[in-house]
Order: sequence, then structure tokens, then C-alpha cells
Amino acid sequence: MVVSSEFKNKDFYDTFNCGICHREITQEATIFQEGLHFGVICSECYVNNSKDDIELMSNMFLAFGGYFGMLRDPDYSIYEMLKEIVNRIHENKKTTSSVEMKIRIFHIALLHGITPREFAELDNSLLKFMYQF
Repeated sequence: MVVSSEFKNKDFYDTFNCGICHREITQEATIFQEGLHFGVICSECYVNNSKDDIELMSNMFLAFGGYFGMLRDPDYSIYEMLKEIVNRIHENKKTTSSVEMKIRIFHIALLHGITPREFAELDNSLLKFMYQF
């Protein structure tokens, strides 16, 4: 849940990093609360993501670690990422439920800088058949 969309870092000596992308916040930010967890989000992440997506990404990073785009590499194409995901699905077919696998794949996608909206599009078109165990 977004608590405030009015937070300016000019009055503080400490630096803050965005809870989603980990960039240093130098201007306006948004404060959010998820349970007992408070976080600060840069204005770019706030504008580019829905409140539900912010909550979802925050929970994913709190549970599994990392941050949005942490593994982003201009030389590492989405095709390579999808190939890695398909290999993981095939390796873990018998040991992991499809729901658990989908959550893990979603976390990997976030780490590579794929937004929840982009992941949903991929899931609906390219990956849908792969979850059939």
C-alpha cells in the first residue's frame, strides 16, 4: 500500500535507495508500507508501475532478495533468459510444483529487468504451454 507520494530527500543527509530498482533517490520519492515493512520508491518506479505491481515486486524482493534489473545485461538477450527458464522448467518438472516454478521464474524475470506487465504478456503467449506438467 502506498502511504505517501510526497517525500523529498533534500532535508536528509543520508542517501536512500529505491526499494524496487536500488537507484539512489535524489529527488521525490514515494513511501510504501507492506505489513510492518516500510520502503521508499523512486519517482520513476512509482510512475512506471501500478500500485499492485509495486506491492508484488516489493514482496518478491523481500522474500527472495535482489532488486529490479539486478541481472540486466545488454549482451544477455531475452531469448537467452527464456532459454534458461525453459531449461529450469525441464530440470525441475518432477521436484517442483508448477505454481512454485512460476513464482521462481517471475523472480528471475524481475531480476533481469522484465516488468510484471511484460512478464504477463510473455506468460500468456510464449510460456503458457511450458507450465503444463
